[in-house]
This record gives sequence, structure tokens and C-alpha cells, in this order.
Amino acid sequence: MKLKRRGLLGLGISTAALAACNKFANAPSNKSSGNLVAANTDASSTKLRLGFQPPYVAVYALREQKLLEKAFAGQSTNFEFRRMLSLRPLAEALSAGALDLGLGGTPIAAIANGQPIRIIALVERSPKTHALLVLPNSPIKKIADLKGKKLGNPSGKSYYFAIRVLERAGLKDTDVEWVQIENDAGRSALLSGAIDVWGTWDPFYASAEVAKEVVPLVDGEGYQLNYVALFGRIDYIEENPEVVQKFLQAYKQAITWAKNNRQPAVDILVKQNKLSPEAADLTFSRRNLILEPPNNEYRQELLEQSQLLTRLGLIEQQPNWNKAIDTTLAQTVVAS
Repeated sequence: MKLKRRGLLGLGISTAALAACNKFANAPSNKSSGNLVAANTDASSTKLRLGFQPPYVAVYALREQKLLEKAFAGQSTNFEFRRMLSLRPLAEALSAGALDLGLGGTPIAAIANGQPIRIIALVERSPKTHALLVLPNSPIKKIADLKGKKLGNPSGKSYYFAIRVLERAGLKDTDVEWVQIENDAGRSALLSGAIDVWGTWDPFYASAEVAKEVVPLVDGEGYQLNYVALFGRIDYIEENPEVVQKFLQAYKQAITWAKNNRQPAVDILVKQNKLSPEAADLTFSRRNLILEPPNNEYRQELLEQSQLLTRLGLIEQQPNWNKAIDTTLAQTVVAS
């Protein structure tokens, strides 16, 4: 089952990628949206287009502190920041050539399907930011109560966290009705009764929680590590290693700034995501910001996730993680 709405990308890659490109072309100016920062459009300029999801405070710090401009001082530059609601449209925009780098959960299905994406760094490890949410007066009190219910989330049946929750409670993926719905529509779907449980993450989770509209049935602690990765198009990374390395160095500085300036960082989340101060503070408190190369713990979770997706028939084959992961650029930045 799918709920129809603009931006719901449950379609094939070509249609979804085209929709992403059209969305970019119609995006408002940077002054009003904060999505675009462009210094010079000359063909010889350094170009970097980053797609990211709403809660990544270091991206906003990177922009507001002008850390990329400082990293590329004296060079003609063209930087773009594209805020996206979930991982699927981000990965498809990368594959379509509409983005160069992306920040989010690892796009396992896209990589398994042969899309030209490479993982180069880890920037968060935040398991408690994901949750399965129900209404405060819901008859669903435990995981076993989900049998026969409608579970909505942006990834549909491929939502690894939800699958693990179900299986550990002795349920199968076929015991629930999967509803694929984007994060900006999931809240109203839950409140209206169109779905029984909403699988989402911060800041959508925090915003509904502080409004006392939902309660978490379970969060991600103990079910997934929820590493957030920096990844990009293989051709862009191979053709622009110095640009990517400078980006990583600037992002490392943004993380340090956010950790050392909690209240200003929370204020940025309030402004950029139109959150209440309480929701922004809760979102920030559940995020563990890091900058490190992909590690063995991360690799093991990728293996477990891809094995589960293969078993469920959601991907046809295991990705070659040795080819999909490059640790060299992040190692250089961490060592500097």
C-alpha cells in the first residue's frame, strides 16, 4: 500500500531521479530557503553539491560559519546544499548526477543495485534517533500488538530497524501492512488513523514527541547502530579527491564547533527546520557527532543489513563492501 503525495519516491530509478532533478531546478533562492550557496558558476570553479537530511546540524554550521569558503580561500567556488527528507531520493539524485556527495544512512539497496556510490566517512552514530511511534491512546502497547497493523515509513518494507524489531518479537515482515510514506506526511497519517504506527527519525520524531502527539513504542537502541555516512558518486570522488578531502576537513571543524557551542547549534536547528526549541534540543541531545573512517563495527552492521534485505528479496545480491568503501580520505583528515 502507498499513500499518494508529492515527493513519494516509490517509483523506478529513472522517474525518481528525474523528479529529484526537477525539484532542484525549482528550488527557491538561498536567501529564503538556506538550500543553496553559490559563489561562482564559472565552469572552472570548484563545484560541490551536497544532499543531506534535516537533522544534520554540522551541515548548517558548515554553511553559517563559511567553513567551506575558508577551506577554498582564493579559489572560484560553487557550493550547493540540498535538504532532502529521506535516503531514497538522496541516493537517486546522486545516481542521476544531480548531487556529488550525500549524508545519510547508508544506501544499501542503491549500492546493491549497482548505482555508482562510494562510502568515504562516518559522521554520526546515533541509534536513539529512530523510533516506531504510536498515538498515546493507541491499543498497541507492545511489539506483538503490531500484527495486522499498518506500519508507515519512508522506506517501506526495506526499513531495517522496523524489520529487526518485528523479528526479535517473533513476527514476520508479512505480519504487518507496509505503507510507504515520506517523513513530512507520516505524522498526519498517524494522527488521522491512516496508519497505526509510524517509523521515523529526528527531527520528525522529536517534534511529534514534544508536542505529546505520539509515544515511542520502541527506539533504535539495541536494534541498530544508526551510523550516518558521507558517500558520493564514484566519478566525482575519483576526479576530485582534494575537494573531498577539504570538505571533510571543513566538516570536522563544523562538528567541533557544534559540540563546543551547544545552544547556538540548537538555535540553528530551530531556524533551519522550523522546530520548537524543545524539539531542536531533544534532536541535538540524541545525536552523537563523529568524523572517522568506516570501521569494522560499521562494516559488520552493513553486512547484517544487506543479508537481511537479501533474505527478504528486497535486493538480489550482496554489495561488494570492499569496493564500496574507501577509508583513505577520512584517515588522512583524522590524522591531520
